[in-house]
Order: sequence, then C-alpha cells, then structure tokens
Amino acid sequence: MLTVLQFYQGYISPIVRFCIPTFAVVALWIGFWRPGLNGKARMTGLIVTGVLLAWYLVTDQLARSGFYNAHWDVMRPLCWAIAAVWLVPLMRSKSVGLALDAIPTWWLVILQVYRAAGGFVWLATWSLGRLPAGFALPTGIGDSLVGIIAVITAFYASSDARRGRILGIAWNVYGIFDFALGFVLASFIPYNISYPGVMIPAFLAPMSLDVHGLSLRQLARALKRDNQANRSPGVSATPTLTAEAGRPLSALQSPTHELT
Repeated sequence: MLTVLQFYQGYISPIVRFCIPTFAVVALWIGFWRPGLNGKARMTGLIVTGVLLAWYLVTDQLARSGFYNAHWDVMRPLCWAIAAVWLVPLMRSKSVGLALDAIPTWWLVILQVYRAAGGFVWLATWSLGRLPAGFALPTGIGDSLVGIIAVITAFYASSDARRGRILGIAWNVYGIFDFALGFVLASFIPYNISYPGVMIPAFLAPMSLDVHGLSLRQLARALKRDNQANRSPGVSATPTLTAEAGRPLSALQSPTHELT
C-alpha cells in the first residue's frame, strides 16, 4: 500500500492538482465565450482566473513549506472560510450565471470524479497508521462514493432531462454533506497530513465546495427554464442567442450587480 500511495503522490497527484482547477477555469471561459465575450464577461473571467490562480499558488507554497502542518488547527477552518466567502460573488454574478447557462450541466459534475482519488488517499494513509480511523474511514468512503456517483450523475445530466437535473442537485447536496461531515469530524478528531496530501483539505476540497455551489446554481437555472417551457409550450428550455453578437436575450437587459 505504501508503494501505491507513493506512486500516486509522486506521479498522479501533481496532475490532479493542476488539471482540476485548470478544467474549472477553461469550462467557465468557454461559458463566457459562447454567448459573446463582452467587456463585463471578460473582466469577470479575468478576476475568477486570477483569484483561483493566486489561491492555488499561495496554498501550494504554504503547504510545501510546512506552514499548514505547524498551524493546521487555524488554517483548516480558514481554508473553508476562504471558499465560502469566494462563493458569494460567484453565486451573485450575472456574467457567471450566463456562462453556466452556456455550458453542459454534466461538466461541473464529472469534474469531481477526482474525489474518488481523494478518498483513496484518505483510506491508504489510514491503512498505514498515519490517520485516525474515526476521521479517515467516513471521509475516505464518502469521497470515494461522491467521485464514483459523479460518473453516473454526469451520464444522466448529459441527457438534459428533468430527472437528470434533479439527480444532479441531489448529488451536489450529498457532496456538500460529505464535506460538512469531514469538517465536523476533523473538529473533534485532530489529524495532520504532510504535503502533497495536505493539498486535498487545504485547496482541492474547499475549491470543490465552490464547484458544488456553481453546479447547483446551474441546475436550478436549467430547472427554472424547464418549468417556464412547460408553462409556455412555445418557449425553449435552452438559452437562446440573439443576432447581436450572439448575446443571450438576458444579456440585453439592464445590468445588475456584477462580480466586477
């Protein structure tokens, strides 16, 4: 098990840590681009990219230096607080909402398939006696289930059927519950984990909370369009584009509060 864990942390983990935030940023930029990359969308995209990049680089450097291990009791809740605070403008931004409408709902779901790998790290580290069972087993099993079920959920969500959207919402709620359970357990069962494993609770898990929030917003907007289409048979549930620079009809309305 030690050999497998070392192989994962040495070769697979760097790819996961780099690819997950990169995919999230690329997905949002595709969303900004499809309806027409206006000035506000471009600025919002640059802010989101800049914040995520800074968040990742600062976290990675602090983790490499051992700062998290020395101050984990303080940094653990701070990592989640950063994610919660950052989620507020993401959920309120009109440009982000339009970007979410422009990308498939299954993208943000399949992104979290990496949670199965995170679950493996918890379970493997516990099997080596480096993590308490009371924390590692529920968290490892929960993360593994979230990652595995993400594949099934993404498959159903890709059909754009109502049941796929409802399943997606239920999966997101379960994924957030898994994080909440891990946070509560860690509050009563202290643990410490070295780099690169510490990047899971320090960055990837908090970032995934934001992805859950965005996915819930995306699915809720899609369900709202479905309901409007059912009430008005002539209205499409898919966001329509106008002839003006390919911008959505909603983008021509008066501006509201923006992330920018």
